[in-house]
Amino acid sequence: MLDKKFRETYHWTAFYSDSTILTQHNEDGTVNQYPDIDRSKLAAFGISVVNSGPQAEYETSELLYRVFLEPGQNLIYRRRPSVDFASSMVRSELILIGTQQKVKGISVQNIAYIDVETGLIQVAGKWIGGAPNLIGVENGQ
Repeated sequence: MLDKKFRETYHWTAFYSDSTILTQHNEDGTVNQYPDIDRSKLAAFGISVVNSGPQAEYETSELLYRVFLEPGQNLIYRRRPSVDFASSMVRSELILIGTQQKVKGISVQNIAYIDVETGLIQVAGKWIGGAPNLIGVENGQ
């Protein structure tokens, strides 16, 4: 099962066009919620890895992935845990981060999948449920 520490290691930051930011976790211990993001001035959105715990002398944060939003694009951000129904424990979790926009009436997406346990980042054209699957020559067939 996925250790809770991996799930709590990833935090988001909203970067605004007026050079201000909104972080998920403030220095005073308060927490901002995803709906608190002001989308009218959102210029970029990032995922950081927070390093803390008994081994760390002090808490540090390192930007892992950032997506920039152009006019007309909408932010995509979701956390998708995979739960073992027998034990109700989280087996794995993906963080989805990307953009969506309408181009000539067609919804176009660009999504990165971040594996919470390994930190592996993969990019796909759209959310299809779960991690992207390799097909054809890509998976050795």
